[in-house]
Formats: sequence, C-alpha cells, structure tokens
Amino acid sequence: MKKIYALLLVLVCFLSVKSQFNCGFNMAQNYLFNTDNTAKARFEQLMIEAEQQQHAGVNKTNAVANYTIPVVFHILHTGGSENISDAQINNAVSILTRDFLKQNADTSNIINQYKNLAANCNIEFRLATKDPNGNCTNGITRHYDPHTNWAVDFSYYKYTWPPSKYLNVYVVKTMQAGAAGYTYLPGSVGANADAVVILSQYVGSIGTANPYVSRALTHEVGHWFNLQHTWGSTNQPGVACGDDGVNDTPITKGHSNCNLSSAACTAGIVENVQNYMEYAYCSNMYTVDQKIRMQNALNSSVGGRNNIWTTANLIATGIINPNIACAPKAEFISSQSVTCIGNTLNFTDYSYNGTINNWKWSSTFAANTSTLQNGNLTFTNSGIAPVQLKVSNSVGADSIIKQFIVVMAGVGSGTTNVIKDFETGVFPDNNWIETTPQYGSNFATYSTSASTGSNCIWVNNFLDNPSEIINFYSPDYNLQNSLNAQLNFKYAYTQQSTANDDRLTVYTSINCGASWVAVYNKSGTALNSTGTIQTTAYLNPSPSEWISEMVNLSSVIGNQNVYFKFEFTSDVNGSGNNIFIDDINISSVVGVKELKIKNYDLKIYPNPANDILNIEWKIENGLLAGLANNHQYTITNSLGQIVKEESISFTHHQSAINICELKSGIYFLHLTRNGQLIATAKIIKQ
Repeated sequence: MKKIYALLLVLVCFLSVKSQFNCGFNMAQNYLFNTDNTAKARFEQLMIEAEQQQHAGVNKTNAVANYTIPVVFHILHTGGSENISDAQINNAVSILTRDFLKQNADTSNIINQYKNLAANCNIEFRLATKDPNGNCTNGITRHYDPHTNWAVDFSYYKYTWPPSKYLNVYVVKTMQAGAAGYTYLPGSVGANADAVVILSQYVGSIGTANPYVSRALTHEVGHWFNLQHTWGSTNQPGVACGDDGVNDTPITKGHSNCNLSSAACTAGIVENVQNYMEYAYCSNMYTVDQKIRMQNALNSSVGGRNNIWTTANLIATGIINPNIACAPKAEFISSQSVTCIGNTLNFTDYSYNGTINNWKWSSTFAANTSTLQNGNLTFTNSGIAPVQLKVSNSVGADSIIKQFIVVMAGVGSGTTNVIKDFETGVFPDNNWIETTPQYGSNFATYSTSASTGSNCIWVNNFLDNPSEIINFYSPDYNLQNSLNAQLNFKYAYTQQSTANDDRLTVYTSINCGASWVAVYNKSGTALNSTGTIQTTAYLNPSPSEWISEMVNLSSVIGNQNVYFKFEFTSDVNGSGNNIFIDDINISSVVGVKELKIKNYDLKIYPNPANDILNIEWKIENGLLAGLANNHQYTITNSLGQIVKEESISFTHHQSAINICELKSGIYFLHLTRNGQLIATAKIIKQ
C-alpha cells in the first residue's frame, strides 16, 4: 500500500509541476511589436527566410564536430531561494548539452514514428571563463536586484553581455502572466534584450528545480536558435492547428499532456508530442529539420549567432584554454538602509565568482571593522555612510564600496520650535541628510522666490525619470515630555498635466529608521498649490503659490527619538514638474500647561493664525468693563525669550494683535493686569 501511495504522489507531482509550464515567447513578441513598429515586419521576414531555407533543403552548416556556445547566467535575487547555487547552474548546463547532443537516456521512449527523426543537434554549452573585458569569471553573475520580480520590459536587461559572444540567461524569482521563461528569435530584438529569461525553479533538475521541469531551458534555448512552438505562433496549445515552418514536424494543435497517439489535425498522422518545442511533460527530442534550422541560425549573421561558436570567440570567452579558478567578486546588502549614530548594522555577503577565504568590512563612518563573512559595523558619524567590503582568495582580491546607508543624527540634534528655513549653512548637512539619488535629481538649495527669506530647497523634477524616489531626513526630536506637537512646512508645486501624479509623503520613525509611518500624503491635483497647469518647467513660485501645511504629531508624542522623512516620488510616466519646500518646523509644547485664573475666560481666535490674533475676555459676571487700559501682553518663544510685548486695550470687549512678523511655530501669550499674571495660552503662528 505504501508503494502505491508513493507512486501516486510522484505522479501528482509530475503532473502538477509540468502542467504549470508556460512559455512566454509570444507574450514577449507581442510586447516587442507594441513597442517597436518595425519589429513585426522584421520578425515576419526572418520567418519567411527560415522557412524558404527549410523548404529548399538549404543547410548552411559548417564542417564542425560540435557548435560550442559560451553561456553566462545572471542571477537576480533579493536573498531568497531564487539565488540558486553554482551546482544547480552547472547541472542546467549539463542538461542543455545532454539534450542538444541527444545523450539523454529517455530517447529510448521516443515512439516509433519519430525514432529516426530524433536528431543529435551537434550543439554543446559551456560556462564562460572570461567576461567581456577578458577578466576571469565562472560564467555566473549575481545581483541583488528587485527586478528579480521580472516584467517583460526592456529596461530590466541591465546585465546583458554581448549576445554575439555569449548566450545570456537571466534567472529570476517571478514573472508576469504566469510564464516560466521566454526569449526572442535571433535578430528580432536589440542586443540588450537578446537573452533567455527563466524562473529559478525551472533551471536544471536539482536545488529549487526537479527533473520534471528540467527541459524548460532546453525549450527556451530552442527559441533562441530560431525555433517556434510546434503549433506555430501562439502561447496556447490545443486551440487551433498550426505550423512551425519546419518540414518534419507535422501540423499540430500542440499539447499540454502526453497523449502520444494524438492525431488531432491530420487523419492518420501522429503528432510530435515528444518534441522539446511542445508543452507536454514528456519532451525528449528535436527533429532533423529542427536541427538544420538551428544550425542555419548559427551560420547566419542575424543576431550575431555566426560569431558565437567561432574559435576566436571561444578563446575570447575562455572556452578554449579556460581559467581554472577566479578571484571573487565582492557583493553585499545591509540589514537596513537607515539607522542612527551609535547603532550597529549587519551586512550579508553575496560575493561570487570564486571561493572566498577572507572578508573585511569597513566604513569611515564606523568605529570598527569586521572580518566575519557577514559583518557588522557600529556607526559614529551621521550622513551618507560609505561601506566597503574586501574579499580575497589565493587567486586574487576584489572590493566594492556602496554609499547607501543613511546614518541619522543623534540625540539632541533637532530643536523644536526652530524653523529650518535654509537661509544659513548648507543643505544637506550632517543633521539634514539627503539620500543619493539613483538618476541625478535631488533636493537642492534654491535661491530665488523662497516662501520667506531668499532660500528654499527644490527638486528639479521636470520630465524626470518615472517613479524616481528622492528622500531627505530630519535630525532627532525629543517629544517625550510634549503635551502636543505638530509639523509645519510650506511647499509650492504645479502639475505639468491634469494626469500628472507626483507625490509628496512625510513619514515619522521612532526606531531609528527601521520602520516608517506616513503622517502626510498628497499627490496629483491635491498637491497642486497653484491650481493651474504649467507645461513648461515650474520655476520661481510667487508668494501666493506657497501652501502652509500643519501635520498633527499626536501619534509620536511621548517618544524620545522622533525622525522625519520627506519623500518625493515623480510621476509613473515621468511627466512631472518641480516642487519647492521651505520653513520646516517641528513645534512642541514641553511641560507647560495653559494658565487660567479663576473667574476669567480667555478666548483666542483664530488659532492657528496667519496674521491677526483676536482676544476676548470674560469674567464671571459679564464682559470686562472699565479696565481697558490696565492690561499688557507678552509673547515668548519655547525658550522663554520675549519676541513681542505691548499694552492691550479691550474695545468692545475684544482686542486684535498683529503677529505677521513672527515666524511659523508655537508661542506663548502671557496676559497681565496691573502687573499681575492673569492667563497664559499657547498660540500657533502658521
């Protein structure tokens, strides 16, 4: 009974894994046609030429024993199981060579109708041992890159080596539309995208893969050698009878199951279900004419395939006289990209290309070094910290410096109720820190048309890169003893079009940047401070185009270390405009309660106010009367410094105070009568 159960379990695994295989070849071709209006005509001409050669019996093959193809694998990962082992890559290369040389043992299972058509394609594969610059490589590159969640997008091909010299294979974690892999036919796409892309669990037969999916790469490389699916130019088998332009593969609907007697399209003609260019899970052969078509591609200048197997290229890529061992290539990531002075971060080594014997981690911003494989550094300076990893073995050494760690300023670096107006000093500095932008745009000082004074900061975002994110970080603010707190700032921005979706977000963190919570978010039309559309670059905002924002910080009151992050994200289509920011202030009332003497009721409105504060007094038996000339007010800042004072007269039971000259922030109004303190109240100047 156990044996029967085990057999059923294997069968279920076999069927479920194989039924998931979906080649994205035609999905990729349609993307190409939609982005390049000349691509479809070019593709169709290539197909016509290939079919004409087939039907005319043209065989361009040269007198070589085997065509040897240098291969490089580019593994994109974020530290998960998609970062497959060198052993799994080597296993996949061995399977490719086995299948294309017809060395696979399961050729014995080929049905009688096709036994004599099963071809040794005389093509083998070797991992390159020299990179395009002639440096030593093991034929595997590894990149910590979120693009491991792959989309059919030409911008994702960042690591391609010259395809006239190497077969490039990208190994990724996920892919859109449920595809397991795809590539383009020779000459149908630009050199950068001339590569196979495949999910990590479909590479080889070990590690994250298994024997039942191990022919997926054989299928995709068939496309790379100019073969279509046996049923023609769709991704869906079993829909309609079609032809792949190859003489000895019969017209077929295509199959996703192993019905070896299928003759769905032509009565009496059994279809080639076991072909590698099928979807069935029992593929084990290429035909003779498929071999000719692939070798014709290898002897054609289209896509540079005629160079890849030449002796000169095999020497250049290290297939002839290969390197036995290489120095490692340094690569790493950090446990966090933001921290505070005094904190320790952990770093994970993702170096590759050779066995590593020694590691050294260091930073000019850190108090220590580390020689562990996965090191840690304690940071003592604030700013954008460079981190260096050096790795070595007996062959040589390599190092990499990454400047992406934001070390925020320490305790006491931020002072509440003091406006950051960008009038003095420099920006960024060791307290206000800006991340290094990926594409060049950043927050920079702007010396014209500030909200107040002469300076503000801005992002030159006009026609910037889509979805570019630019951040800057505040000093540390102590709100532990605050009764209340708020963030005030001003900005000016206009849209380039009504569809423009630039976004400004403000976050707080109470754990040194380990996590962030959004407290302010505006985008698109809501962010537009001018109410107009400007198709040219937005420059020199007028005073009326500035908006004052006040953000309640009740969510972080009581915390000793509060940091703020301003994040500007450009429109997804890259059609955004410029933004200006000025007069940032974190206002806080610390340990002070409003004082109100018995029988007196003080009303202040509006509060917050921009220019005029109205004050109204009442006593128990009615409005104050006959005491108009006996009162004086004093306004102090949070440090207790007097910023304004004068006598006050209550006309018609109220009085008005002009506070235009005060900067935005929190102040305290103290009212006295005949020299005696009557009341104290907090006021907010916007």
